[in-house]
Amino acid sequence: MISDERKIVLFDYDPSRSGEVVKRLLSEYRGFVQVDGYVAYDGFFKTNNAAIRLGCNMHGRRKFYDAAEGSSKGQSLAEEGLRYYKKLYAIEERAKTMSWDERLSLRQKEALPLWDSMREWAEKHEGAVPPKSKIGQAFHYFLAEYEYLKSYLGDGRLEMDNGFIERAIKNFAIGRKNWLFSDTVNGAQASALFYSFIVTARVNGVNPYEALKRIFDEVPTASTVDDYERLAAILLGLK
Repeated sequence: MISDERKIVLFDYDPSRSGEVVKRLLSEYRGFVQVDGYVAYDGFFKTNNAAIRLGCNMHGRRKFYDAAEGSSKGQSLAEEGLRYYKKLYAIEERAKTMSWDERLSLRQKEALPLWDSMREWAEKHEGAVPPKSKIGQAFHYFLAEYEYLKSYLGDGRLEMDNGFIERAIKNFAIGRKNWLFSDTVNGAQASALFYSFIVTARVNGVNPYEALKRIFDEVPTASTVDDYERLAAILLGLK
């Protein structure tokens, strides 16, 4: 079985969506980073060789879904793209309860040939559709992100998409429309801090109310790094 690791969900606020925000957050990060094809990420990965880029197949699949739901032009191609994704996700469903090594072996045996076939199919048809059409955009995104989208194949620890985090932040992403404007940047950053506390507790099976109550009761006496790390462990269900 896949090991049960503790998870941290961190919200951050910045008024800009520029690449400088990514660099600020992840400048010293080492390891895997799973993102979509947003251009702001490009500069970060060029300057941080210790970060390994992974693509998100929820975004790749969504492009074909949008094309299938749109006009009839290119609809059959979009549906074919969705069939490829259905087969790939079926493999991941089988891999859920496997060890990391077993997942890696299954992916290399069954998923890799599908990826190769899907790339050949996309390259064959991309030039035959209008670039600005929905299906044209789906092909462009898939081929431009191809190496990143299939990067999960090389490590059994990795996921095919970042669905975990999208599900974890769903309620806050929907709710933000109700409290879109904070009076100050400090207020928005404070909200991000509390979102981080609450969602991190939830994804680790901890009652957010009980966790925050303990933290608020104990934080006045905290004075050392060890004290604050002990309080943070409450959110992870370790204390």
